[in-house]
Amino acid sequence: MTVFVRNLQRSTRIDRELLSRVATLALEWVGSRRDTIGVILVNDRQMAEFNEKFHATTGATDILTFDYPELASGDLIISVERASAQAKRYHTTGARELALYVVHGILHLHGYDDRHPRQRRRMRAAERRVLGRLGNAFDLGKLVRL
Repeated sequence: MTVFVRNLQRSTRIDRELLSRVATLALEWVGSRRDTIGVILVNDRQMAEFNEKFHATTGATDILTFDYPELASGDLIISVERASAQAKRYHTTGARELALYVVHGILHLHGYDDRHPRQRRRMRAAERRVLGRLGNAFDLGKLVRL
């Protein structure tokens, strides 16, 4: 299994190596059969462009997940700027929020959905479980370099 991390934003320094290791372990824990995952880090302007192009939706969002089952791969496009803003709103860190988005996207790639309350509860429980394990395996605070 290979995780590629591409950082297209410049406002926040990210430890791409650590992010790749975090994503790889999360993929293993959910029983991934994917060969390749791309994690693309963008700012809100770039995210808004992706959101408009692929979802015909105006404005930025936190994460977009693209699944290519015929290629055994997927892409996670993550707004680092949105992660920082949401971290302030929810009294957490940008690094933890970034890790949450990676886990959230991986769960979407593996059939989890959050459109309806029951599905959302199931997905949130899985997020907490995987994030807890990741927090025990890595110092997630080091994802964002100051």
